[in-house]
Amino acid sequence: MKRLDTRTEQTIEKFSREIQTLYGDDLVSLILYGSAAGVDFVPDRSDLNFLVVLRRVTPEALRKALPLVRDWHRQRIATPLFVDPEFLKSSLDVFPIEFLDMQEQHRLLAGRDLLLDLKVSPKNLRLQCEEELKGKLLHLRRAYLETGNRAAALEELMASSVKSFLVIMRHLLRLKGLQPAREFLEALVQAEEAFGTSFEAIRDAHSLRLGALRLEKSEAIALFERYLADIERLTVCADALFKEAP
Repeated sequence: MKRLDTRTEQTIEKFSREIQTLYGDDLVSLILYGSAAGVDFVPDRSDLNFLVVLRRVTPEALRKALPLVRDWHRQRIATPLFVDPEFLKSSLDVFPIEFLDMQEQHRLLAGRDLLLDLKVSPKNLRLQCEEELKGKLLHLRRAYLETGNRAAALEELMASSVKSFLVIMRHLLRLKGLQPAREFLEALVQAEEAFGTSFEAIRDAHSLRLGALRLEKSEAIALFERYLADIERLTVCADALFKEAP
């Protein structure tokens, strides 16, 4: 796990104290997950994501957190996920991608680590990968129409969408029987080797997300066209993989 900057660590510690003060003995587990618990955290762009497991999630319990939500957002803390242990166990078939990602990239802040022993069915993972990939492709096409071909809007569309496609790509590698790398660009190289194709535009979009790439208007338009072609190619690769699966 990459070391976080001091300000981010202080934000995490403050949030952890607030949650433990709010819920006391009703708190079963408090977990930091996502990029801040892995290697892809981007300061001032990435959000901090937390899973709050309570004995019971009631309207009263949620109301306790209401006064703090606005301040959390100012600190780039995404609204936490509140669940109870039973919801966690019974939702693995519906959210296999999300829970696998949490399991692989998380940090226990308080209580018991309920993510360690979760087991996800490959069949459920395959179904969600197909739904997510094709749904996000449809959304990407629709969002493109709404940009009016404005360079800034195209850049933001690529920067905001590329992470979700990279996440799906990592799970496609898992369905091929491979152990995906934790770092996105390493997983991208794995996918290019596994599927025998290039995803260069996805790589450029990731650089755009990190602020490592600057584009002129014509370059932004050209990159988006290549990016869309890469996503469509990834969908074809995924379809072939799903047909091979038992």
